[in-house]
Amino acid sequence: MEFLLLGSLAARRTGTQLELGGPRQRAVLTMLLLHANQAVSVAQLTEAVWDSPPVSPESNLRTYVAGLRKVLGDRLITRPGHGYQLVVEPGELDLDAFDELVRQGEEALAEADVEAAAELFAQALARWRGTPTAELSAGPLLRAEFTRLQERRLAAVERYAKAALELGRFDDVIDRLRRETGQHPLREELWAQLMLALDRSGRRGEALEAFAAARKHIVEQIGVEPGARLRQLQQVILESRTPSPAALNAHRQLPMDIAEFTGREAELRRLCEPGPQTTVVISAIEGMAGVGKTKLAVRAAHQLVPRYPDVQLWADLHGFDPDELPSDPAAVLESFLRLLGVPGGQIPESLEARAALYRDRLAGKRALVLVDNAAGEDQVRPLLPGSASCLVLITSRRTLLKLDGVKSLFLDVFTPGEAVALLSRIAGDDRVHADREAAERVAELCGHLPIAVALAAKRLARRPQWTLRDLVAQLERGGVGARGVFDLSYQALPDNQRRLFRLLGLHPGEDVTAESAAALAGLTAYETEDLLETLLDEHLLQQHTPGRYGLHDLLRAYAVEQVMAAEPPPARDLARRRVLDWYVHTSWHAELQLNPVRKLEIGAADPAVHPRTFEDRDTALLWCDTERANLVAAIRDAAEHGLPQQCCSLAQCLWDFFNLRKHWADWIDTHSVALAAARSVGDRSAEGRMLITLGIGLREVRRHDEAIECYQQALAIFRALGDKSRQLPALNNLGIAYMVQGRIDDGLACYEQSAEIARELGDVHSEAVLVNNIGLVHADAGRFGIALERYLRALELRQEIKDPYSEAILLNNIGEVHRGLLDFPEAVSYIDRALETFRAIGDLYGQAEALDNLGLALDGLGDRRGAEKCWLESVTLFEELGEPRADEVRERLT
Repeated sequence: MEFLLLGSLAARRTGTQLELGGPRQRAVLTMLLLHANQAVSVAQLTEAVWDSPPVSPESNLRTYVAGLRKVLGDRLITRPGHGYQLVVEPGELDLDAFDELVRQGEEALAEADVEAAAELFAQALARWRGTPTAELSAGPLLRAEFTRLQERRLAAVERYAKAALELGRFDDVIDRLRRETGQHPLREELWAQLMLALDRSGRRGEALEAFAAARKHIVEQIGVEPGARLRQLQQVILESRTPSPAALNAHRQLPMDIAEFTGREAELRRLCEPGPQTTVVISAIEGMAGVGKTKLAVRAAHQLVPRYPDVQLWADLHGFDPDELPSDPAAVLESFLRLLGVPGGQIPESLEARAALYRDRLAGKRALVLVDNAAGEDQVRPLLPGSASCLVLITSRRTLLKLDGVKSLFLDVFTPGEAVALLSRIAGDDRVHADREAAERVAELCGHLPIAVALAAKRLARRPQWTLRDLVAQLERGGVGARGVFDLSYQALPDNQRRLFRLLGLHPGEDVTAESAAALAGLTAYETEDLLETLLDEHLLQQHTPGRYGLHDLLRAYAVEQVMAAEPPPARDLARRRVLDWYVHTSWHAELQLNPVRKLEIGAADPAVHPRTFEDRDTALLWCDTERANLVAAIRDAAEHGLPQQCCSLAQCLWDFFNLRKHWADWIDTHSVALAAARSVGDRSAEGRMLITLGIGLREVRRHDEAIECYQQALAIFRALGDKSRQLPALNNLGIAYMVQGRIDDGLACYEQSAEIARELGDVHSEAVLVNNIGLVHADAGRFGIALERYLRALELRQEIKDPYSEAILLNNIGEVHRGLLDFPEAVSYIDRALETFRAIGDLYGQAEALDNLGLALDGLGDRRGAEKCWLESVTLFEELGEPRADEVRERLT
């Protein structure tokens, strides 16, 4: 026998359609099928069939059951005292087949087999033939069941869309999501995936139109703005940037290809020829600085994308940067894993474990990994995938002989013909054809080095009155090779452009924006952007991402030489202080959005510095994500150049960002640097502050003994200084660390001391936090009455403070204690308030926790259906966040 629920209700025996009766009889069968092989009570069937049941529904139900027995025979049995039960054999019900395919799809995703997962989810969705409610007379219980069923289908749609997006199957995803958003316009995740699919397929305008349509539906129907995820995606698409890891799994990271790429046809063919199918293809482009290794690798990578469409990752390893240490492969792996969808809290600490997880995430994927400027084999080896479906392109100034299976390509300077071709492409065919001999002499004077030829050609292109002979004369006076071309290009710039170019040699990090460069030069961002664009046109800057400018290694070294020669030490110090002030104060404005309650004291900025401000939390977080490498570099730069105030202030401003994104390594490294900077000048107060925040980072990576040592040192410093306001966080964090180690009495004593100091200082926020922590200790010990008393006191204190995040946590805690006291109605009341607040502030993790808690409270009330609905939503959110707690909540549904 075959039963069909996922569409119009139907039953077949040996292919013959069975007559199932009228709407109410069919509603009874539907309810029995939804609970196949389980007893369904008369009360449940009554609520499933009628909104307003008859006086004696049992008689009607017996009639419907008798009608069904004529068709189904002894499959439909009576369970005295329990109701009725329909026996369904394995493989007979389409809903069971759907659930099994979804389960297999989830397993495939867990094993990183995205292609299999997409196929399984597609097969599951193909089981659906329409809307199950169409021809039934459904009561409230059955309508609720259909809503739950629809939720399961939509969750499968979202899982399918996620997998198909990873595989680059945009057209199918877009068609399906357009239909789904039309039918379910308030489901924001469907809109988010539609926006991603449209943007990734090059349809940016349509992606923004999708956001506008989503916002219109949400505002008109429920009167609120879209959630944080949709708003952040819209901002990302507007700014044409790669979304942050919070917004999506960002798999396509290649830098922009350049239109002026010339020559290297033989090398391109060699790099792009198919490799062996039994092992990872590894190609290393080796050669001197400025020879065009990166440009060749980027061009080859773009040509290879159709062969490796699933994932493209890129990293600059800074192997030969005079101002930066070579990138730590563990840090590069952290970045790659985040882009591959691994939440920060789940990234292992050790290099070996990160490399293993990275290989697992790329297993079976057609992935291309481009690593630029490698210092040597040891830096590259952990970044190699393990799957034969992957390709790795490496650039280095060294020969990488110790990499197994590497295919080396030595890149020499241009041939004379290639150098002249590049000159012709930039300066114009007509000028080169007019004097081929002079063109060849220009190429020779440039040493046939691509970067030097490009600069000379751009110099000629911008001076239409010059002939090639004029350029030859200029080059012969300036000297041979790249240095002579650099001098020629630099000396020909107006004073303001020369000054900005050389000052860029002082900028910390990988690249600059108009705003940060403006602070460096003491100009407005508008003035600076014009200068940067001119330097870009002159080929003295390069650009991998719109709005961000970088220096080639050779030009960075040249800029440093020029700034050291042309700018006296006070001018250099002022420029460096200005740009660091810009980073400090912009980070401070970001911190105001990330944690409005936290009060940070920072010094005044130079009047010429105009820090950026942020409208909301999402734009602040996006800026921190984009600038992270520069922010870390700025902290190191401040320490190295004797600016401990900027060093410590910037580290403090980034604490919440590092915590939110789980950048543990950056957190610990930067705060260790800032701690040393504070100690170097004997700033005891700054030393104590750095010890506290460093201790929190150490605690997060489970280095508890080191964390406790930091807190104890900080507490001793602030007691010696008589600074009670700083003793408070030192004691609180020391208490937390003791609790983690199971030292309950020590932890509680720290909380009590800290709460007493908070009361003495009139610090209501801190007192509320500490009273809440004390409540947690008692709740964990099962002392629910004492815990409730503390929580209610904390809630009373919270009325004086506008801190919705902390209040939501507290409300959820109170609800949990009421559950412990078996007062389920009160528990539901408090948790509902917590959930409403978490939704208002866009805290997905808080929503997931509150939904789980609410489900437990509703289950305690006997509302199993309401509980399961909460748990389903909680599981969806935890899965989106990559939290393992999804499995724990999912078990409640069985």
